[in-house]
Amino acid sequence: MFLHHEAEGISSWLDGWHVEPIAVVPPAMLLLTIVALGVDPDAVSGTFAALVATSPLWLPVVLFIMFWKRWIHYLRYAFWFKQDFVLLHIELPAVVEKSPLAMEVILTGLWNNGSETTFIQRIWKGQYRAVTTLELVSNGGRIGYYIHLRRAWKQFMEARIYGQFPEAQITEVREDYVTKAGYSPETHDLWGTEYEKSQPGAVPIKTYIDWGLDKDPDKPEKQVDPITNILEFLASIRPDEHVWIQIVMKARKKDEWYGFYKTADSYKEGGKAAIKKIFDDAVKRAQDRVEDPVQKQAAAGRGVQLLSTPEKDRIEAIERNFNKLIFECGFRGMYIVQKGKFDLSKVNNLVRLWDPFRAPDYNTINVTRGMSIFDYPWQDWNDIRHKMVRKRMFFWYKHRAYFYVPYDQVPVAMTTEELASIWHFPSAAVKTPGLVRVASRVGEAPPNLPTAQITLPGH
Repeated sequence: MFLHHEAEGISSWLDGWHVEPIAVVPPAMLLLTIVALGVDPDAVSGTFAALVATSPLWLPVVLFIMFWKRWIHYLRYAFWFKQDFVLLHIELPAVVEKSPLAMEVILTGLWNNGSETTFIQRIWKGQYRAVTTLELVSNGGRIGYYIHLRRAWKQFMEARIYGQFPEAQITEVREDYVTKAGYSPETHDLWGTEYEKSQPGAVPIKTYIDWGLDKDPDKPEKQVDPITNILEFLASIRPDEHVWIQIVMKARKKDEWYGFYKTADSYKEGGKAAIKKIFDDAVKRAQDRVEDPVQKQAAAGRGVQLLSTPEKDRIEAIERNFNKLIFECGFRGMYIVQKGKFDLSKVNNLVRLWDPFRAPDYNTINVTRGMSIFDYPWQDWNDIRHKMVRKRMFFWYKHRAYFYVPYDQVPVAMTTEELASIWHFPSAAVKTPGLVRVASRVGEAPPNLPTAQITLPGH
């Protein structure tokens, strides 16, 4: 019998060679059918007859599922076209004295205002939770923070940011920087990729809390902010280059299947499985040190006492994630330059972009899809797929498309703590050139300032 885990093993093997299953499965099924016809034609004809005879049972289900997917796609596509979006540019305060916790507070407010819809609105109007995009870009070495969101949320977002950073400056962008870049396949080269977590569920990346940025925020010069690595890379971009980083996100409630929320929660199940594995590894490590069966049993009963300090820290981080609000996210990175000036080192930096948030046995953010899939010569012929992927990547980035239509992809689950770690305003101790900040700090008038006396004419 062909088991499910064997099918997964074959799929993983094909993925390792970057072979598309859709290109292999049909020829393989055809070959299998031909062989079966040669060995036992009666069995093949009998199987076909059984499928036809039972079609009144399974065919309506298959057709309904196909119809339902197309119906929800159509509704959401129509709903997407009705939305009015705005792009905000944020100039950082001259002095940032708050830890990334301030950004986590902003993201928490964004989650709580997630535009949750009723069941009827989801399946009849195609309405879905609002999609917001966090962007960190470098155009010619000039670094900019951007937020793309529904226009109806503009005042809400401005109020949240000003509440935490009153000296920031927020302006509505009239012409999108994506359009201003003037990208054309005939005149520019483009390399883009998407990112995914290496482990499912609530296993976190290394966050600002792990880096100690939540402690002693009054002395930023003593802190090490991992986002500095990303900012320094963006500042190194040449005047004729563009590097764009995009995080498309929406508030997560539960696992969903085309308008229906599931009872299971893959996020928490993945975290619980990771905790169980940590305990199982600790027990096995303790049992391997003794030979007596009674002592082995006693070792298994000591539980948390067997855990090392790093293992306890990992469990604490996973459990902390259980109590955080979650966003479903789509990550993208893109490099654009004029033809003939392509710099491979920029691609290498994009591939290793999130390494500062990597730690042993924690989650990592790695490349997937996009141009990063092309490693072998059989993956493309005459540059056809390369051109297609470049065109799609630029379209998806420009329209901030990741969820539903026109691009429906499996999202990455990120807590507010994780997002605040990789997208926050660095302290004034970060002197990265090209980082746009407000020119001066606005201060309040001293309380003991004397009041001017005004004398009106004739008095």
